[in-house]
Amino acid sequence: MNTSRQQNPTNSFFWLTSCFAFCIVVFGAIAHVTYRNKQIQTAREIEATEKRIAAMRQDDIPSIEAEIDRHLARYDLREKLRQQGSKLVATPSQHIQVIRLQNPDLSQQAQRP
Repeated sequence: MNTSRQQNPTNSFFWLTSCFAFCIVVFGAIAHVTYRNKQIQTAREIEATEKRIAAMRQDDIPSIEAEIDRHLARYDLREKLRQQGSKLVATPSQHIQVIRLQNPDLSQQAQRP
């Protein structure tokens, strides 16, 4: 019986403070995990976007460059002809006639360039 008198009674304030601190730690851990998962998800989205940009550059830029080269080829050809002293001249667009077939069949279409 003397042992119970010598022990200090457990203070309710201590237990209340301990429970409050435990709750803060638990909520902090949950918030940390949530924010970390969002950070990882954002990093994955950024990586996926970078991959899509790289794929677009790989696919679109060569086709754009080919189109630019195709447009510039006529000017290169004109310059080469000029350097070689060719007597060819450009045809004005009003002199160009478009000829369409009235009733084209497959054999005639195959012969067209």
